[in-house]
Amino acid sequence: MNLTDLLDEVVKIAKEAAQIIEKSKLNAEFSMKSDNTFVSKVDINVEEFISLALKSLDYNIPVFGEELGVSGMETHDTYWLIDPIDGTAWYRLGVPIYGSLISLIDKGEPVLGCVALPGINEVCYAAKGHGCFIETPYQAATRVSIEDPVTSVKEAVITASGIHGTNLWLENGKYPWRIDNVFQEARLFKLSGDCIQHVQVACGRVDAAIDTIMKPWDSAALIICLREAGAVVMDLHGNQDQLLQRDSLLSAASLPLAQELLEKLSYQ
Repeated sequence: MNLTDLLDEVVKIAKEAAQIIEKSKLNAEFSMKSDNTFVSKVDINVEEFISLALKSLDYNIPVFGEELGVSGMETHDTYWLIDPIDGTAWYRLGVPIYGSLISLIDKGEPVLGCVALPGINEVCYAAKGHGCFIETPYQAATRVSIEDPVTSVKEAVITASGIHGTNLWLENGKYPWRIDNVFQEARLFKLSGDCIQHVQVACGRVDAAIDTIMKPWDSAALIICLREAGAVVMDLHGNQDQLLQRDSLLSAASLPLAQELLEKLSYQ
């Protein structure tokens, strides 16, 4: 199966997973993991559903995910990576900005990604070399690309997934990124959900999105969608390669904007 045919199948799986997520939200029970993030039985059920569906496409490609484990992932050249509900805290609160992420990794790089946003019934997806697409309740699949990109913070609409991992609240972060410099100078700054803010960058609705703490399952699907939409993608140290091994993510409409953000965020 070629990459575009595979993507078509993954989008179908993601839409089914999104329906499970929405149908289950009123009865979901939540607990805390060791890193002080929420998890629910829905997370686990959805990851199991996606995993089985992906294995049915090709049993030779192993599947890894946030809830069911990633042990041994580094020993494979090609594998699937799942985050069943990215933003479980938002899911628990009933705020519809959580997502479900599926990605295909080949030689350390995402080559296919799908981000379903169940709460707003949107899906963003991409395959390497084939562009990034968005589907909404009001619009069939439409290719998205960034046009007339903003190049400075003072002109930009910027979001962040929270104040964790910053000089305001380090929490589980390694570095006290200076987020206050950004919200003081941006044209508009808002706190947002996790994956949805990067989808907004890919669609041209937001100029830059900041995530100070990331895991491979958080970022993989986003990276390929953003790249195929023409966004600049890097970590907060400015690295644009091996992003699955990095612990933060910055997406921006232009390189000058990304570079200015790195300067303002710097804790040194």
